[in-house]
Amino acid sequence: MMKNAAIIADRALDRLYAACGVIAAFSIILIAVFVATKVISRLLGVYIGGLTEGAGYAIAAAGSFGLAYTFQAGGHIRVDLVIGKLKGKLQSGAELVALLMTTFAVVYLAWFLTRMVHISWKFGDISSKSDGLPLWLPQLPAAVGFCIFGLSLFHDLIRYCATGASPWTKQDSLLANTDA
Repeated sequence: MMKNAAIIADRALDRLYAACGVIAAFSIILIAVFVATKVISRLLGVYIGGLTEGAGYAIAAAGSFGLAYTFQAGGHIRVDLVIGKLKGKLQSGAELVALLMTTFAVVYLAWFLTRMVHISWKFGDISSKSDGLPLWLPQLPAAVGFCIFGLSLFHDLIRYCATGASPWTKQDSLLANTDA
């Protein structure tokens, strides 16, 4: 019963991470649209306010929503100068410590960003740029993205403790099986 619940939760979380990847991809498309519109409107001598800010907000959304998806796909750059040299239980322990530290740092950052969104909403902070947007609106996607990334790290921490399969095992096996 518990194993079935874990499998269902694992699949649901994988769908959430995939949805975050789609949101990140859509945000990248928005960046291109905002920049192209800004260039074309400038060539035509027309001013359209808020395009630069919109591109910046889309960059923040793409970056934060892309984190969980990229982590689950094994796409984050990992420097294992020390951990790669270790063997057996020492390597497992070092991987666990690295995953714990990363999870703690990202969850703290997610908490901080969520608090920032709440404070901006509570005090009615408005962008000082030409868009005049309430600041909590562009801050919210970054906070949500980091919350999901924190969930992703916690998810992999539980998976690692339960199965011993590190989040980067899939990526390492892909690298080992490539034909050169």
